[in-house]
Amino acid sequence: MSSKDLSLDELKDLQKQLSKFATSSDSEAILSIFSKLKSGLSKPTEDVIRQSKIGVAVGKMRSHSDKKVADQAKSLVKDWKAIVDKQRAQSSSNSSKPSSSTASPAPAGTKTEGGAIGNGASEVSLSSTPSTTAATPASSTTKIDFEILNDKVRNACLKLLYQALEIGKENHGWNDSQIFDAAVAVEAAILANQGKGSVTADYRNKVRSLSLNIKDKNNPDLRARVVEREISADVLVTMTNEELASDKRKREIEELHMQNLFKAKGAAAQEAETDAFQCGRCKQRKTRYYQMQTRSADEPMTTFVTCTNCNHKWKFC
Repeated sequence: MSSKDLSLDELKDLQKQLSKFATSSDSEAILSIFSKLKSGLSKPTEDVIRQSKIGVAVGKMRSHSDKKVADQAKSLVKDWKAIVDKQRAQSSSNSSKPSSSTASPAPAGTKTEGGAIGNGASEVSLSSTPSTTAATPASSTTKIDFEILNDKVRNACLKLLYQALEIGKENHGWNDSQIFDAAVAVEAAILANQGKGSVTADYRNKVRSLSLNIKDKNNPDLRARVVEREISADVLVTMTNEELASDKRKREIEELHMQNLFKAKGAAAQEAETDAFQCGRCKQRKTRYYQMQTRSADEPMTTFVTCTNCNHKWKFC
């Protein structure tokens, strides 16, 4: 990077800011960060993007509800990918040149370095540049050895976790070693936490249930957070199914909980009609309400309101 470019620490700080804005509607703040990145990261390198994880944060903004934010994110991604691809092509070209006219050709099995930015963004996935040499393309996968644990069951469980974590790796730019390291950490945490150091029924059940949660097509964020170590393996293996669920599923659970609360009001809870409340959906003031003690006795009662016009329900304390 040039002397005018942002430092690695500055990039990490911007990455954290963008992550906080992932579900925010504050478009101006996001665009301000994009402006800093555009002027302060004119010639990013693969190492910088990997170490700062700035690519991951920008990549997530491509699906932002604000079209301007989404377009700016796509533009940054496109520019960075072009720059990094060019660097990779130059590096490949330089490494393929023979040192002398009598130099021996590289063995047929020789591989160039990994085909994607390790902890970098899904948007900066480095598809291999066409090569005129006989070397293996940069996108070739690394051979993974699953027979490292000296236990047949644990090796099988490790492979199961790896297969769950590798889903969608091309879209994120993850390399095989990065995924494998995450799988090894998760398997070890399950062995220590659920298995208490041994291959038990609890160990097997946790591996099975966790792999199902990880490979859920409706929950890609969980996979990303595990592979990119946003969730540590020790924390992951203690999370409940509700905590592992996707945001969509969490909303469904909350809505179901709300419905159950309304249905469980009991015979003693009498509804009364009032125009004191305005429906947030249809803006009418034709409502019914009742109150229930849902918390400790020294806390105020919870009021449950139903709009008689559109049947919208809400509660407040």
